[in-house]
Amino acid sequence: MTLHEAIIKLLKEKGTPMTTTEIANALNENKWYVKKDKSEITPFQIHGRTKNYDKLFRRLGSTVYLVTD
Repeated sequence: MTLHEAIIKLLKEKGTPMTTTEIANALNENKWYVKKDKSEITPFQIHGRTKNYDKLFRRLGSTVYLVTD
């Protein structure tokens, strides 16, 4: 599973927008996505990934929302 797929899965499961810090903490805990070097996911990485996938995510400050059609 890719990082953006894990973020989508998490946001769908929670059913509510989450901050980049909340997403990073949850993904580090549930291990749906593990970096190659095994280091922890940071809120900055969540920020970068959600910014790069603007067709999937909407951001308001540090809060991430899923884009719905």
